[in-house]
Amino acid sequence: MTTQALSYEDYLEALPTDRRAEIARVWNMVRKHVPDGYTEEIGEKFLTYKAGDEWLVALANQKNYISLYLMPLYLFPEMKEKFDAAAGKLKCGKSCINFKRADELPLEVLGEVLGAYDAEEYAERVRQARHADGSPRRKSKG
Repeated sequence: MTTQALSYEDYLEALPTDRRAEIARVWNMVRKHVPDGYTEEIGEKFLTYKAGDEWLVALANQKNYISLYLMPLYLFPEMKEKFDAAAGKLKCGKSCINFKRADELPLEVLGEVLGAYDAEEYAERVRQARHADGSPRRKSKG
């Protein structure tokens, strides 16, 4: 399912020419690996997949680089270890990976991380993590 503020094609068209192919390559890989049950959202700033209100992954064009936000790296230590081992010299935060070219990313491992958990299991893990760290539980919509 896709929720769109604009079309994917419009999003790409608004990007600098030199970034279009890189973002398209990464996002097509994301689309290929995200299991059913997640919702794709296309906005002016971000491309995202969500389980309910919870981001699984987001991609954004920044001024000097492209950022991939890979939220399972917060929740699944085994995925973080696997990704870190494959990431090499990438500039990474806890879940934010900054890059200029798709070739810099360990695309195979990214696919594994994205495809590892269905939307329901992922959303439940987010709820558990919030509850475990003392954060108030979010009320679900609906």
